[in-house]
Amino acid sequence: MFKYFTIIVTYYEIMYYKKRIGVYMVKEWNEYFLEIAKTCASRSNCLRAQVGAVIVGEDRKIKATGYNGTPSKVVSCYELGQCFRMENNIPSGTRYETCRSIHAEQNAIIQAGQDRCKDATMYIFGHNFICILCKRFIVQAGIKDVYLRKDDNSPIEHIYVNNIRQELSEKFYTKK
Repeated sequence: MFKYFTIIVTYYEIMYYKKRIGVYMVKEWNEYFLEIAKTCASRSNCLRAQVGAVIVGEDRKIKATGYNGTPSKVVSCYELGQCFRMENNIPSGTRYETCRSIHAEQNAIIQAGQDRCKDATMYIFGHNFICILCKRFIVQAGIKDVYLRKDDNSPIEHIYVNNIRQELSEKFYTKK
């Protein structure tokens, strides 16, 4: 006669075993929040770029998320099936007045409000640069650090907002 044994293994025992043999690894915080920003990017209704942003407080709690897309109740390029900027070969980072979307960074800051942005960190997935408009928003909101990742194969870039502040200070009014 066969005997059946019930083995009860706890979650912690499984994690201990996986960690011991090198199968299980806890994600670094930056990777974790960039993965959430990537998920946010999947909500984008922009045909040209899918970008997501997450604002995280010093306590590592999410304050707000955002993605690039049209303002509420505005018809998107996705719904139209065409993008004016793509059809007219307008380079990325130029002529923002021709775009109907709000950037992910701006959307996240609007959702959070300035009081929740103070000394926070922003994680952006889908771009490896910050446009001049978003740099101003980030500085004004009081965010202190930004981490960028273009895609899953790109390195994570860390930008200190003090460097952005310095760049903005020098950009237009430097003496020759």
